[in-house]
Amino acid sequence: MLEGVSYSVHMDLEGFRDLFRAQQIRYTRKLGILCAVLFGFMTIASVFACLFAPSVEMVGGTLLFVALLVFGVVMAVRPPLLLATRAGLVRRWFAQRGAASAGDDQLGQLVADYTVTLSAFGFTEASRTATLNIPWFALDARPVAGDNGTYFVLAKGKEASLAYNLMGINWAFRDEDASGVLFLPRELVEKNPGLVDEASSAIKDARRRYLGRGKRAIEDKQLASWLAAK
Repeated sequence: MLEGVSYSVHMDLEGFRDLFRAQQIRYTRKLGILCAVLFGFMTIASVFACLFAPSVEMVGGTLLFVALLVFGVVMAVRPPLLLATRAGLVRRWFAQRGAASAGDDQLGQLVADYTVTLSAFGFTEASRTATLNIPWFALDARPVAGDNGTYFVLAKGKEASLAYNLMGINWAFRDEDASGVLFLPRELVEKNPGLVDEASSAIKDARRRYLGRGKRAIEDKQLASWLAAK
């Protein structure tokens, strides 16, 4: 049973990087695969062109395509996410969990300690300064394996759609917020082998119950009361 499971989390910048990567991985993986396929074909074509009509420009173009192919593979397997360019997002995430403020050049000093409690309606993150209640239906039921444990990320809809973000400049306004991601530490999962499957089932059930046709989550008074609890 999920209800009543509670555990402490100590999160530093590297831990947050793992959590943030989990939130973004499906989008970056699709982007990486697209780049790898596209520049893979272009690399092959450029190599053949060099064989039949070699030139400095063709060699330079081939090397560029190879570099972009490697970039695509890296993005698909393990994207290198720069947190320094997302300093505001990082500081906001840690501040919500009681961390002291830090400048852009001090992100590595950010640390947050909070308690996670699972319930029938979702999970609660409680720190010394705030309490966040995240309902199960806000999450994606597919677990994401990370370096430090297992994550259930936010169901982002169009924000996770590669096609949508490639239209115009939608990519420039993409919401990368990772506040609300459920982190299940590796030690906790090892001690509770069925926990990941139970969480996944709870998310699926909640999304069917509250997000199905004609459903409104707020009409459930118990859920509404839980969401408003501090």
